[in-house]
Amino acid sequence: MKASSQPSQVLSTSDPRFLVPIESWFVTHSEILVLIRYSHAAGSKLFEFFRSFSALRETLNQLPPSTNVIAFKDPQLPLRGMVDDNFIAQCLSSISDGTEFLLLETDAEAQTSGHVAGEFHSELQGELELLQGCHVFVGPYPPFLNESPAVISGYVPDEHGTVRIGIY
Repeated sequence: MKASSQPSQVLSTSDPRFLVPIESWFVTHSEILVLIRYSHAAGSKLFEFFRSFSALRETLNQLPPSTNVIAFKDPQLPLRGMVDDNFIAQCLSSISDGTEFLLLETDAEAQTSGHVAGEFHSELQGELELLQGCHVFVGPYPPFLNESPAVISGYVPDEHGTVRIGIY
């Protein structure tokens, strides 16, 4: 992941400038990937797919203050399926060696239950071999440090509505 400076605009997850674009994305996309980065939690983060704006809003209302929430408009992790030798071969041929990847293990409802990242085919192959028979989503690591119209970042405000950027 490339280093980035502070975001040019700090948005609250309750700000319409954060919420309205995401809500509009659901009009044309059946799911939106969201990265949730918890402050002061030793780098703890969660990747979760949302299939409705209301489900995302419900989650936002339950997050602690200073949590960073990053949503991706464009489809992410396009390689999906049950891990077997053919799926492993497909992943290795689709993701170039040296490209940072993200692998999410999922449950039956496609809610994420764990993630692994790496850069090399040896890492990807090893992780997939450990997950034989499991359902996974795989693809290039989402560009969460890139400011663009297809990526939006917000921070959960405290009980007074104040946004504080935490430590991630």
